[in-house]
Amino acid sequence: MRTYTRTHVHITFANPYLTCDRCGLWVDAWHNPDQCGCGETGWQNLPCGHQAGVTSKCASWSPVDGCRCAEVLGEVPHEPRQEKT
Repeated sequence: MRTYTRTHVHITFANPYLTCDRCGLWVDAWHNPDQCGCGETGWQNLPCGHQAGVTSKCASWSPVDGCRCAEVLGEVPHEPRQEKT
């Protein structure tokens, strides 16, 4: 008897202000089903599943300080990131 397990590789983005270029929804991670054998091909944005680029809604996001729009630009020109429910 053989048991096979499949490991899904998700690469979580550090920038929480990324949105999918195709649908505009918030994107949390990237997934490559070719690497885990899901039967699909090509990388995907998660959670929407689209094969598209991502764009940051925060012009001054920093991995150290987070959103710095108020300090750098004097305003916050983007909506706040909604938390997962």
